[in-house]
Amino acid sequence: EIYTLSLHDALPIYSNLTANLGLAWFGNTTPNPSGSDKDLFHSFNFNTGKVIFSTLNQSNPEVYPMTMTNWAPRVGISYQPPFLKNTDIRAGWGLYYTTQQAVNLQYAVVSQYITINNAVSNTQPNPTYVLGQNALPSVTVGQITQAQANSITGPIQYLASTYRSPYISQWNFDIQHTFAEKYLIDVAYIGNSSNRLALNWNPFDCSAPGSNLCMDSNNPYNGTYTYMQEVDTIGFGNYNALLIKFQRQFSNGLSLLANYNWSKALSASQEGSNGTLNQRRSCLPYCDYGPTTFYVPQALVVSAVWDLPFGGGRHFGAHMNPVLDAIVGGWDVDAIVTMQKGNPFNITAPNNTAWSPGVIRANTYCNGRAELSNKDIRTNGHYWLKPQTAGQTEAQGNCYVDPSLDPVNRTGPNNTLPAGARAAFGTTSFDSAFGPGLNNWDTGIHKDFPIYREMNFTLRGEFFNTWNHAQFANPASGVAANNFGQVTGTQHDAREIQIGGTFSF
Repeated sequence: EIYTLSLHDALPIYSNLTANLGLAWFGNTTPNPSGSDKDLFHSFNFNTGKVIFSTLNQSNPEVYPMTMTNWAPRVGISYQPPFLKNTDIRAGWGLYYTTQQAVNLQYAVVSQYITINNAVSNTQPNPTYVLGQNALPSVTVGQITQAQANSITGPIQYLASTYRSPYISQWNFDIQHTFAEKYLIDVAYIGNSSNRLALNWNPFDCSAPGSNLCMDSNNPYNGTYTYMQEVDTIGFGNYNALLIKFQRQFSNGLSLLANYNWSKALSASQEGSNGTLNQRRSCLPYCDYGPTTFYVPQALVVSAVWDLPFGGGRHFGAHMNPVLDAIVGGWDVDAIVTMQKGNPFNITAPNNTAWSPGVIRANTYCNGRAELSNKDIRTNGHYWLKPQTAGQTEAQGNCYVDPSLDPVNRTGPNNTLPAGARAAFGTTSFDSAFGPGLNNWDTGIHKDFPIYREMNFTLRGEFFNTWNHAQFANPASGVAANNFGQVTGTQHDAREIQIGGTFSF
């Protein structure tokens, strides 16, 4: 259950200055199962190296305590300076709490030992089990014993007892000015800082501080558990952006709206679209701090509506022949133009560690985009990055190298990894490469045909991706892939056209 209490008030300090003050409290209760349900809740004891269960009175079925100090103050001001006509200045700051239970609570009830199998087989010609009566007979689930808990092996997944409510601090500063009656320009800075974000990680992986090697000896539970995955709120992130808006109100048959966004979004946390991101527990979370998958460095969106100045009652052809006016007069067009930089992506290498959810990044020696001789993706075989060559090492002219094959890590006999090393971690930063951008036009054209009195027919044509311009997606980014650096998909549909009509009366 989630509880929110809030107080809010607007204070008119002066005739041109208003302040809004608020204070909220956020309460997120943890699950409190009873009966047999609490048997599933478990955690891990690092002192004994064993899975512990609430049904054995070794852990609390609530997993983590409810936080009682989630206070969320908020403040905002609006100011109209007397020396700047038609100008408004606004600023605000606030603290907000949220929950990710729907995503991460599952890790508190994962049990590797208790399973339920309920299979039935019917007899012929008279069925023993009848739908709606006894088709699924009840099953009795036994309580786990200490001996069973001590014998658990395989993957271990659990929710940390230090899990807390994530919170976001947001702020903004905005200046808005209107001029010449129908024009408006708005310049704003917005930002936020996210804390206690959820992160999936392996608390005992094969890494060690100061080393890029994956050594099995660094994992005290190697051979007992396939991998361990803990979910804890140790992640963080931030966002900063400059927003500029220009608007022309509809007049004389034309309206225009343009929005420009210059931003940066960074995080070291779990993302729903990118799974488990970290590669080294010994450098968590700072070595995984980088651009988010949804980060767009720059974006410009322009939309316009224009009544073409031809036809009856318009600037040209006000007295046009009715037949000609029905054909070429009275048309309206509109357009939405989107242009933006590409999204970031990871340069990855094969994961040969014992922790399958991890993402191993490559070693980078040059910029694969800059090294591409022909950068025209339409004529170079759809390559966005320079392709890999045989051998996958820097000596073969590759920009990106599998760290387990990189000579800098292969210091053992016969150019192999050192004794005890299973693999190597990469040195490339998280989401270090950026893919193709977006250049898309959506347009429309329509015209009204008066029929009789209030009856009217509107003909409309709409063209999505008007110029049928291919909007390429990010390329294949695994250094071991045969198509590394090659784009194999698009991020936007091909041109679509739809024609419609509306009859109103």
